[in-house]
Amino acid sequence: MKRIINKMLALSLLGIVTACSVGSHPAIPVSHDLGPIVLAKADSIPVTLSAPVWLWSERIRYRLLYKDATAVAYYNLDRWEAPLPALLERRIKVTGKQPALKLQIRLTEFEQQFESINNAQVVMTFTVSAFSGDSNSLLAKRSFTLSHKTATADANGAIAGFVVLTEQANKEIAVWLTSLAKTKK
Repeated sequence: MKRIINKMLALSLLGIVTACSVGSHPAIPVSHDLGPIVLAKADSIPVTLSAPVWLWSERIRYRLLYKDATAVAYYNLDRWEAPLPALLERRIKVTGKQPALKLQIRLTEFEQQFESINNAQVVMTFTVSAFSGDSNSLLAKRSFTLSHKTATADANGAIAGFVVLTEQANKEIAVWLTSLAKTKK
């Protein structure tokens, strides 16, 4: 009888131990960037990027607008590979025929915003200042607000959306610089 009880206890203990390990895989954090680096072309315009201290982070930000629009949250297992402004500075490559320009970009917003539990968009707000390369005089300044609806309302959707926004920023800045060149002629 004692032997049967000991076997039952051993089997119960074995069942408890294996039940805790079956199907439980510890989540592994993942580092992301904004995709492969685009090499600068010969006619690339130098870009420097600045941002407020709260954006100098590896954390991916989001807001639940439908719940509390003032609360900023961060994904636990998904992070940027480096501080966000550093990633963006490497990724924004503006080319143009403008003579000797330098661009300074001030990033003010880069986050995912949820309007409902299944409806999210990524938002990027920044100001571009174009300087004459030889005299450092300000030629023009423009603010941009870009947004893109995410395919999924999660970290993967946010990251894919941010890649799209970065490409859109490159295009929008290039179009603006082209219009500046035309107005100067």
